[in-house]
Amino acid sequence: MFDISQATNMLTSLGVSSTLAAKAAERTAQKHADADPLTFLKELKTTLEELSAEGSQGKTAGTAATPTTVSETQAYQSTAALYNKDSGATTQASAKAPFSNLEEFREWEDGLGDTFADDYEVPDYVRMIAMSLGGGDSEAVGRYMFFKNHPEFAADYESIRSGKLSKFPTDGSTLVKSDLSEMPDATATFFKKNPDQLLAAEGFNMDPTLAKMRMSGEVKPPEGVNPSEWLMSNKWTPDGIVAQNNRVVFARSAYVGLDGKGADTYRLTTYDSATNSIINYDGIAYDPITGEAKA
Repeated sequence: MFDISQATNMLTSLGVSSTLAAKAAERTAQKHADADPLTFLKELKTTLEELSAEGSQGKTAGTAATPTTVSETQAYQSTAALYNKDSGATTQASAKAPFSNLEEFREWEDGLGDTFADDYEVPDYVRMIAMSLGGGDSEAVGRYMFFKNHPEFAADYESIRSGKLSKFPTDGSTLVKSDLSEMPDATATFFKKNPDQLLAAEGFNMDPTLAKMRMSGEVKPPEGVNPSEWLMSNKWTPDGIVAQNNRVVFARSAYVGLDGKGADTYRLTTYDSATNSIINYDGIAYDPITGEAKA
């Protein structure tokens, strides 16, 4: 059985509201406590759709859309193409953050609107920082650093909070950490059309290729081995299945996107406990309380 908090966090990272994610995870765990991991994922998706239908009268500001599936007839646009000047999105080079320090950021954030378009879809970058956005004052520096590093997203976020639609991807295509070029062609094609299923596998720290093969009956865990643990601790390769701690690998991996070219899309920070510093993507250390660069 999956930990409810793990399922909740996975859904939240995909753009589902924390309240809806918690309800879906709890209901699925109650009904399918002994299900194998892939059955659990299927039932989790079904439960999420049921709860959305029960409580939704159209998309609202507080509840994100169910993760999007790319239509088989929809032309896929590469991660790199989505972030160039011709895409219509504001780029890093041309954007300027509407604040220069943490205090100004707080004022900017407090002044954001609360009106969302009826056909609003959650941008990938919002899914990625969903927990920080809902983290209140304790996560303010984290939000400040993210939008400071991505002024193009700051402008877009301000826009969608005023009823406009995002100019950036909303289908999860930029949040992929797995390299599709290392998968069998059929598997890569499947995940390119269904990024939500790829993200779900990654969210549960499963090797996506192995998870799909398990779902289709192509492979089975060794006798007596927990299927969940097996999918989390092994990886498919052309030469056979090998051991790999997928939790650690995904934690260290960049968001390469469906095309594998998006490693520079998100400029993220890390926390250094030894110096109590936030280390920016450019190596500069910042104070986690004030957001100021350290000498």
